[in-house]
Amino acid sequence: MERMPRLAMSPRVWIGAFAAVLVALTACGSGPTVATASPPSTIEVTTTPPPVPGAGSCANVSTAREDRHGIEVEGTTTHDEPLTLLFAGVHHTIPAGKALTTYVRVGGVRALRISVIGTDGHVDRALGFRPGLPRFDWPGAGTPWTGTLTFPQSGCWRVYVQRGGLTGELWLHAG
Repeated sequence: MERMPRLAMSPRVWIGAFAAVLVALTACGSGPTVATASPPSTIEVTTTPPPVPGAGSCANVSTAREDRHGIEVEGTTTHDEPLTLLFAGVHHTIPAGKALTTYVRVGGVRALRISVIGTDGHVDRALGFRPGLPRFDWPGAGTPWTGTLTFPQSGCWRVYVQRGGLTGELWLHAG
């Protein structure tokens, strides 16, 4: 029986391989770093989203009802999908100038984009909404999201929601 010759690596190959491993370990030795930042808030947007047909106006605000968990407001969407906002822990009126824990149920697919539009046309985009349910039972159709909304001043507000090709909005008075 014939034996295969043993392959031997030259010292230069060993040194090169060792140096490559050492460089790789040094570069990645501390592992990835995660930057921390302040919690998401709102940013200013320069274009006003188009109105959703039949959604309402300041004279015809969206249907709102109060229950033990807060004020729930029903919106209108372009594809007859559900749109409901719940301002948790809020009773009687929706306050202005205060960060409000907000839960959203909306149909559609992909990421959720929310804009808050004042009567002067000023647009603030709400950031930081993530999929999530409140700690209490909140039944309803649509995917649940959680985040924070702030209405900078008292008055009429349009809340515009976009999720993939679905758009929706609701109208409310704050303050």
